[in-house]
Amino acid sequence: MNRLDRLQILTEMIREYKTSILNDHNKEKVGEEVLEIIQSAGDEELFDKVASAKLKQDYREQAVKHLDEATDYLHKKIEEELA
Repeated sequence: MNRLDRLQILTEMIREYKTSILNDHNKEKVGEEVLEIIQSAGDEELFDKVASAKLKQDYREQAVKHLDEATDYLHKKIEEELA
């Protein structure tokens, strides 16, 4: 799997976590799984953004803001890969 594929998968995982928060469905479980995978990816900045969302997941707007920042960060990384 190349770097671009990994970035796209991480983006999709964050989207799934955001959906679980917005729907208030399995957010704890999904958050733990996503955070674990993000941690294994080794990107501290991305991990910090997702960890912040996990800490705030009971406060929907704040958690979504952190996940949106994580998504924006990944989109920039994807653009760099495509350049």
